[in-house]
Amino acid sequence: MERTVEEPLPAVERRRVVKGAAWAAPVIAAAVAAPRAAASQGFWDVGVTGTCTTGLLGILGQPQLKFTITAVQGTVPAGTSFTLTSNSLLTVSALAASPGSLLAISLLSGSSALLTLTAPLVQGSSVTLDVMGQLITVGLIYTYTLQLNGNDHPANPAVEAPDSASLSALVQLNIGLRSLVCL
Repeated sequence: MERTVEEPLPAVERRRVVKGAAWAAPVIAAAVAAPRAAASQGFWDVGVTGTCTTGLLGILGQPQLKFTITAVQGTVPAGTSFTLTSNSLLTVSALAASPGSLLAISLLSGSSALLTLTAPLVQGSSVTLDVMGQLITVGLIYTYTLQLNGNDHPANPAVEAPDSASLSALVQLNIGLRSLVCL
């Protein structure tokens, strides 16, 4: 027997529709809640990069030897810490952070320092640590490494930013002036 459009559905079919809708509602609710739950877990990814620029010391446009900590994804929480290590003695007062209010710097040993974020670092923001003040002796190769302590929490670990960086440079005399050569 053929049905027409005007005829109502049999009672059994209506129950199936209602039952299917009852099962679908929690699935839809869970799918909508999943992104909110992911955001509430605090996914964040910090990137650490190093920059070494060759040049004469004490001259305009002088060389750079610095690390940059960037909130690549999400907000990096206050209290996140990094360790700076060196093959030479570190002088904490010679380390300069910009903006300086974002990093607390304390000496761990003669050749390592602890850097701690004093405020959250929001996505796209960064703080730079300049280590040029450490360079004093001609003929030495200086190596610095900055590394995140612990783990960040990227939403997609397959595309995670680097959590550490290393810089090596040599201070030498160049026409009577000290110069920095990146290695």
